[in-house]
Amino acid sequence: MVGARPRHGYQRPGPTIPGMKRIGVVLVFGLALLAGCTGGGSGTTSLPAASGLLGTSAASMRAVTSVHFTINVTGTLAAVPVKSAEGDLNSQGQAKGNAKLSELGQLIQVDFVLINGNFYLKGLTGGYQKIPATLAGSMFDPSAILDPKRGVAAVLAGLASPKTEAQEQVDGQDTYRISGSVGKAVVSALIPGIGSDVQTKVWVATDAEHLPVKAEFAVPGVDGAQGATVDVDISNYNAPVTVTAPN
Repeated sequence: MVGARPRHGYQRPGPTIPGMKRIGVVLVFGLALLAGCTGGGSGTTSLPAASGLLGTSAASMRAVTSVHFTINVTGTLAAVPVKSAEGDLNSQGQAKGNAKLSELGQLIQVDFVLINGNFYLKGLTGGYQKIPATLAGSMFDPSAILDPKRGVAAVLAGLASPKTEAQEQVDGQDTYRISGSVGKAVVSALIPGIGSDVQTKVWVATDAEHLPVKAEFAVPGVDGAQGATVDVDISNYNAPVTVTAPN
């Protein structure tokens, strides 16, 4: 009958809200994804093997024609006065840049030029002075960075017990972080004055070439002295670098 009341205890179904079922499905799906992301370990099993990354990185490094580099030393590095350096280098062994040297407890800023086997230094006053290449090499030899036999490529190829630890960004670039150790014969060719094996971390790009972006060397101290951490950053791969001898 029209106008009849519903029986006691019965409620007429309310109107449905358009899209409510779709929203519910989305929420359930999102919660499932969240549970999958937060549980079940760190996800390191999906990282590529360190040996393959290092092999490709070393091969790519040997083909590099130029780089921009920065070096920073934290702590005390025996027999090496360099505290920091920055410059540009090409595969002909030519380099230019600046460095900070520790002398009698003071930091001295110098400009340097390396060309045709000659090393030139310029302090805050005066012009460039030519110094013996053997003396320069015992302090700091930027040409070693791109030397296939004693540079970064040799370090990459010689990293012992390597392990891919994580994927992370370095200066906005996606990288894989790899840990391992480098024998003193290999690392001392790149960083003078090292007399022992060194624990090392390298960050290589995630792209196909896996070129190194950064390396960190934990150098132990000698005879109880404080050790040092040496950070090497590499960028501007294969950009033109022209070096001329100072007047």
